[in-house]
Amino acid sequence: MSSNKKIKDRLIELYGAECFIDKLKLRKDKKPRRYKSKSQYKRMKELTYHHIREKRHGGKATIENGALLSVENHEWFNKQSDKAQRQMNELFQEYKRLVDIGIIVNGQTLVEKSIEIDMSNFIEIPVIETTDEIRKKYNRAKEKRKWQKELEEER
Repeated sequence: MSSNKKIKDRLIELYGAECFIDKLKLRKDKKPRRYKSKSQYKRMKELTYHHIREKRHGGKATIENGALLSVENHEWFNKQSDKAQRQMNELFQEYKRLVDIGIIVNGQTLVEKSIEIDMSNFIEIPVIETTDEIRKKYNRAKEKRKWQKELEEER
């Protein structure tokens, strides 16, 4: 069993089998997501281990450095700007910290705890629309078709 799988299983034990992006309601779709089949739906909802500090930058597969993201939300997360990614990673860390000290249990905030915590960053979660701040991939074929169409119209 890989270290990512072991840590992912441990994160599920600690924080529940739910994507952090869905749990914190960080993604707001303008159109409902559609799936071609039940198997595609199942695959896209499968949880993956997300490195908060990327592996290529020395991030280890640990509980402290990890978050649970569904496949579709992990792909969406990676398309966001670096700033948006940093903000979401901070929210993942803050959420885990609040669960660890008992402020949040089963997704509910416990008011009766006497620990003073500045939750201003946590309460005002930036909802990122799927069309905002997404890095657009350059599509050479699309550009070529566009230019060919323009050339044909000029003739």
